[in-house]
Amino acid sequence: MSDSNCCSGMQQNLLSKEVPVVYSSKFREYGISVLDGGSSFIEIKSCPWCGSTLPTSLRTQWFEKIASLGLEPDSPEIPLEYLDDKWWVKN
Repeated sequence: MSDSNCCSGMQQNLLSKEVPVVYSSKFREYGISVLDGGSSFIEIKSCPWCGSTLPTSLRTQWFEKIASLGLEPDSPEIPLEYLDDKWWVKN
């Protein structure tokens, strides 16, 4: 979960797990869970509580970085720093 959520409503609902809003630190994406038992979610671009614009997703950049390392997205050799936000926070 991001330490820089846009508002207390977002923070509380991400922590409570009662509302299907999720945060992917690897891609810097917020979304609404698809309740099919999997991990899919629909990306949201604005906070449902305060209306603030959420950060731009880094999904495309992540896939480009993994490809530049000569790896596939599901490769077990992906460095640990690319499994969460470490890869983009350090830049």
